[in-house]
Amino acid sequence: MWPPIAAVAALLAGGGALYANADTGQWLAADEREAPSVPAQQGKPERPAAVPAKDCAAAPVLVTGPACGTWFGVYVPPSDGSLLEPLEALEDGVGRKFDVVFTYHDMSRTENGDMLRDEEPRIGRDRLLLLGWESEQWDSGSNVPWRDIADGEIDSTVIDRQAKRIKAYGKPVLLGFDGEMELRRDSGTPAEYVAAYRHIVDRFKKLRVTNVAWVWGVTGWLDYQHKWKAFYPGDKYVDWISYDPYNFAQCRDAAWQDFEETVKPAYDWFVKNGFGDKPFIISEYGTESDPERPQARGRWYADVPKVLKKLPRIKAVLQWNAVDSQGCDFRLQGPGVLGTFGKVGKDPYLNQELPKKVS
Repeated sequence: MWPPIAAVAALLAGGGALYANADTGQWLAADEREAPSVPAQQGKPERPAAVPAKDCAAAPVLVTGPACGTWFGVYVPPSDGSLLEPLEALEDGVGRKFDVVFTYHDMSRTENGDMLRDEEPRIGRDRLLLLGWESEQWDSGSNVPWRDIADGEIDSTVIDRQAKRIKAYGKPVLLGFDGEMELRRDSGTPAEYVAAYRHIVDRFKKLRVTNVAWVWGVTGWLDYQHKWKAFYPGDKYVDWISYDPYNFAQCRDAAWQDFEETVKPAYDWFVKNGFGDKPFIISEYGTESDPERPQARGRWYADVPKVLKKLPRIKAVLQWNAVDSQGCDFRLQGPGVLGTFGKVGKDPYLNQELPKKVS
C-alpha cells in the first residue's frame, strides 16, 4: 500500500519516489529474490556511442566513474504506479537512454524498503541504479534513529536482508544513506550518523556484498558547509561525494544563477577541503524558470557540457525532473528546454561507458 500523504510529501521534499509493480499494481515482497530476466526492448532510444580520447580510454569502474567525462542521469517520479513508463517517455523526448537512474527506499520491513524490486531490475538492465536509502518508515511517518542503526538493532530485519537482495541482483549499484543528512533534526547527532553509515557499510562487507559503491551526499548549500565535515564517515567508507545544487530563482526569491554559478561553489569547497580525490556526483540538479525571460531556462542547460569540462571531478549529473514540496518546478518544460537538454545528452563528454565491475 502507499504511505500516508504526509509521508509522501516529506519524501518529495528531499526528492524521493515510491512505486508499485507496473504489471499487477501490487507490491512484491519476496525476500532476497533474484532479479528477473528482462528481454531487450526494441525501438527505444539508445545511448550514443562513446568516442573517448586516447587518454580517456580506460574502462570505467563503479568506485571512480568514467576516466574522463560524465554519466548522464535523472530522477523521475512514478506515474500510475510505474517508474519505467515516465522514464522511457522522458528518454523518448531527450532522444537517448539515461546512464544513471535515482530511486528511493525507506528502512521499513514493508515493500517500501525492498531494494531491487518491481521495475528496478528492468531499469537497471542497461542503466546504472543510484539507490537512496532513507532512515525512515514511510507507512508510519517515523524515523529510525541513527543510534539504533549503529547499535545493530535492525541488522537482521532490515540491513542484512537488503544487503542480500542487492548481492543477489549482482549488477553494480550506487548506494547512498540519508542524503542531505544535515537537514535532519530528529535522527541523531553527526557522530551517530557517522556510526550508522559505517555500520551499514561494515555489515555489507561482512556479508560479502561486492557490487556496491557508497555515496555520501549533502545539500551543497554553502550556508551548511560548517556542518559537513562532522558528518563525513571517512575515506575508507565513502566512494563518491554527492551534492544537490539548484537554481531556485523566483520560486524562493533567490537571485538567478547560471549553471556554473549553481554547481561550482560546493565543488570548490570540496576540492579545497580535501575531498578532491573522490569522484563527485550531482545527485539532483535543475533550474526554475524566469517569468520575464522565457528562454533563460533552456539557455541554462546549454551551458552544462562546457561547465562540466571545467569541473573534471564531477563524474555523474542527475536531472531532478519533478516539483518539490514548495512548488518549485524543475521539470524539463518551457520554450526550448527539452530540445536543449537533448543536445546536452548527445555531447561526447556526457556519453561514457557504464561500469562492468566495481573496482
